[in-house]
Amino acid sequence: MPIEEGLRAEFAAESEEHLDTIEATLTRGGTDRPTVDALFRAFHSLKGMSDAVGATGMKALAHRAEDALGAARQGKLSLHAAALPLLAAADALRAARAALLDRDQDVPAPQPVLEALAALLDAPPAPPPAAATPPVAPARAGDPLKASLLSLA
Repeated sequence: MPIEEGLRAEFAAESEEHLDTIEATLTRGGTDRPTVDALFRAFHSLKGMSDAVGATGMKALAHRAEDALGAARQGKLSLHAAALPLLAAADALRAARAALLDRDQDVPAPQPVLEALAALLDAPPAPPPAAATPPVAPARAGDPLKASLLSLA
């Protein structure tokens, strides 16, 4: 599937940049909202760019990774749990990108990587952040239970 030369050059440069961003972000290990948002945007951009050049295998893989990051945005998935499948997705996207640019070949998304990303979406929700311990109210005069508990401390 030949790609017009201007589009090919733009796809080559931008897809490389997004893949580098994904790999660097995941290897840094952050799990905060800006990190999740940056990864989501990179996979979202790869999905759109892949669609523009007709790379359906890349589009499917980027879309599945984007779905996992959407769950992380909603607090349903820990980015820590998703890091390895997302790195595998980035590796597969890099290989598909090379096939497209070197041989004009659209390769299908690897089923094991798609399944690993899908399994993330079926996982139980991420645990909520640890809550701070509520302060203990001071004992009032005439409150024998609180007074006895405080005497044990």
